[in-house]
Amino acid sequence: MNNIQILKDFIVGKIGLKLIVNQVNEEIGYFYVGLIKTEAPNIELVFNYQDNLYKNSDVDLFGNEKIDICFSNNKKAIEKYLNSNNKCIIFTDYKNFRNFSSSNLAINGYNYHKDIEKYMKESLQINNLEIIDFCTNNPYLAFSEISKYLVNSSGYVKENQIKQDNNFILEIRKNLFNLKRNGNKALDIYNNLKKEVKYKKFSFLTY
Repeated sequence: MNNIQILKDFIVGKIGLKLIVNQVNEEIGYFYVGLIKTEAPNIELVFNYQDNLYKNSDVDLFGNEKIDICFSNNKKAIEKYLNSNNKCIIFTDYKNFRNFSSSNLAINGYNYHKDIEKYMKESLQINNLEIIDFCTNNPYLAFSEISKYLVNSSGYVKENQIKQDNNFILEIRKNLFNLKRNGNKALDIYNNLKKEVKYKKFSFLTY
């Protein structure tokens, strides 16, 4: 079974309660987070950027399904999640991925090129080689670029001036990740989210 199908089946409850993802790096991790959000629009995603286990009630009074999204390289924290009753997706490094993937559902981010291409061609019916190439080379921008393409596929023009090591959106997202991980105030997180929305809004108007 390929990575895309594993993730889809996991989200809808066909297979397992735990999923391990080797995210390789933050940029590749952003693609899989975007994929999860896209494929689980009606499921509450509980993001945990620290090593604390949030206990979810086995029965939700309103029938709402939850999936924990945990980011950790701490072996003990990962074991707590794996031994819990929570349905969760754990993003971690290759060392922990190797330790836990044999006994759990697993997605290896090293295959992200194939995953992006497969998802775009088979799930989204996008066969434009230009945008596929752009997304595989810039995985952290894949879903914002796909959104732009779906709005205006005939007039699509890729962003040619993106520099991987100095990208404004990437820096905002890194700051946001660190703010959440360090337990910063909600106002700081909100201001960073506003920056990204404002930048993407005016960037989109240039096309």
